[in-house]
Amino acid sequence: MAGLMAFPPSSLVSESSRPSPLSFAHGVRTVPAALGILRRRPGILLWLIPPFLITLLLDVLVFWSAFGWVKDRIGGWLPSWAQSGWMVTGLQAFTAIGMLVLLGWTFAWMFLLLSSPFQDYISAAVEKERGKFVPDPAGVRGFLKSTSLSAVQSVILLLLTLPVMILGFVPLVGPVIVFLWSSFVMGFSFFTIPAGRTARRLSDRVTLARSHPKGMLGLGAVVAAAALVPLLNVLFLPVFIVAGTLLYLEAHDASEEVAADDPQRA
Repeated sequence: MAGLMAFPPSSLVSESSRPSPLSFAHGVRTVPAALGILRRRPGILLWLIPPFLITLLLDVLVFWSAFGWVKDRIGGWLPSWAQSGWMVTGLQAFTAIGMLVLLGWTFAWMFLLLSSPFQDYISAAVEKERGKFVPDPAGVRGFLKSTSLSAVQSVILLLLTLPVMILGFVPLVGPVIVFLWSSFVMGFSFFTIPAGRTARRLSDRVTLARSHPKGMLGLGAVVAAAALVPLLNVLFLPVFIVAGTLLYLEAHDASEEVAADDPQRA
């Protein structure tokens, strides 16, 4: 979409004057910084209410229908000797918990996808909070382009995640692999939120993430850790969107400083 900031891809890949990568701790610190911004400007949250409610409604409907279907049939899947009341009740509870964990994990994906139309406005509000002039986000054309790119990005990341989730069943090593991958995917997703206006192509988003991998993983690790606690990731998703925007804008500032020190890049 039309740029709120000039962030040419060449500034990301120059070997002679590459900006210093943001650290892992820097990525972690964006979360409390985002909380501070939301305390000062709670109106930013208004842009997130529609996608949040839609995602919550979809998850409730999926849980209601899926668990209802399983609950009615779970007794028939057990052998006759295991159909005592406590066994069926225990399996129903285990199934409900498993579904809640799975839906809590997929909630972030769906929320990010549905909130993509509003992310330009969120990013612009965060930029204004930092004391900079921000033009209004682009119109319908830019909106459609940004939304389609975000949808393609989400599908690609989801397809790459499925085989990693299978590796998660490997004892000891599997959960570590899943956590590291989740940190990367979540960090990348939140870090590149403003990229719809600046780094327009998916390849530019990947290049941007490669310029600051530690900062991206720092934010992603916090998101992945929150996902381990039921409902915590859901409540903190607005915070993570603002944190990802902050991290992106700070990466942009670092690139601008390098460009200012190198007149040949102008």
